Amino acid sequence: MTTRALQEAVLLVATALSRGSQHGPGIIADVAEISGGRVKLRAGTLYTALDRLRADGLIRVDREEVVANRLRRYYRLTPVAGHPAAVEPAARHQPARGPDLRISDADREAAVAALREHFAHGRLTLEELIGRLDAVLTATMQSELAQTIMDLPRP
Repeated sequence: MTTRALQEAVLLVATALSRGSQHGPGIIADVAEISGGRVKLRAGTLYTALDRLRADGLIRVDREEVVANRLRRYYRLTPVAGHPAAVEPAARHQPARGPDLRISDADREAAVAALREHFAHGRLTLEELIGRLDAVLTATMQSELAQTIMDLPRP
């Protein structure tokens, strides 16, 4: 396996984990979907990529369970220090525009899709993507969600 292939696998695995906690077969299926079927990870490549992401502190084991006498390990992205989510909400830095409303799962999914698109176009590094995805997935208010995408161009 080439270094370039491994780097692509690492990026695709991180993107797949941006959807939430997953185990190996789920990650493999998501990578195939994300790549339009172009990349079909094998177990060795997947677990090498997962080991690299864990060593870099970008993912962690979320939970483990035993299914049919086999251990199933789920992985999740970790928050990145210094990410805008660690800063005060945007509403404190902007003039009031009305009430700060709660967001829905559909709002979060739209923000995740936008961040993946910006990452695919090279506007975000892997570390920025992971940190912003964590912020989006834990956001509850519009101001928190807006903070994660306010410095990116609108589609």
